[in-house]
Amino acid sequence: MGDTSRPSSRREIGRRFSLASDSYRRWALPQRAAARRLVELFGKFVGGSSVLEAGAGVGLLSELLEPLVGRLFVCDLVKEVLEKNPAARARRAFVCNMENLPLKDRSVDWTASSFALHWSDYRRSLAEFARVSKKGFFAAVPVEGSLEGLGFPFPSAGEILELVRPTLWRLEEVDVPFRGREFLLFFKKTGTGYNPTPALSAFEILKDPSKVRFYGFKVLYFLKEL
Repeated sequence: MGDTSRPSSRREIGRRFSLASDSYRRWALPQRAAARRLVELFGKFVGGSSVLEAGAGVGLLSELLEPLVGRLFVCDLVKEVLEKNPAARARRAFVCNMENLPLKDRSVDWTASSFALHWSDYRRSLAEFARVSKKGFFAAVPVEGSLEGLGFPFPSAGEILELVRPTLWRLEEVDVPFRGREFLLFFKKTGTGYNPTPALSAFEILKDPSKVRFYGFKVLYFLKEL
């Protein structure tokens, strides 16, 4: 989110995810729910196919895709996080920036991503998804309206839809089931607290929780056939 194309931003995002690699699975309940919903919506398209998951992290989506697909490859910006992905054990994992995938054109059938595109220059990343895929790509992306009141610069659903012109899409809400100090811990324990445009301090959130107008994510799920 924000200008993540800057090396300093990428390093800070990577540092936070690295520090949270051991606690991510326990705390990333909204991310887990979004990954599950993404597979519910579009898993039927990828049976037996080769799939690249970009921004795969510790593997919340990977572990759902692996039983469905023919072969799963995963990549992420952060080595320490990727080492905890189940696909890493099969040596099908590699470290890279999803804005510049080290793959030939049409290398895999599908590319997938869940709760990762907004940490990148999503326009460049989506162009890469289209380049390396034969059949298409699908993703879950938190968009504007998520965590309303905190000032996170989530991408616009309208802009993504205009850019991708997806075959199928849905916009749904995913709850963040934490309040008070646990709500603040959620960002630390998942490494997702990087915000270049904060609107509220931790003190303000604890003093008046109603200033966070929406404790959840607006998630855009989409699939694009090529």
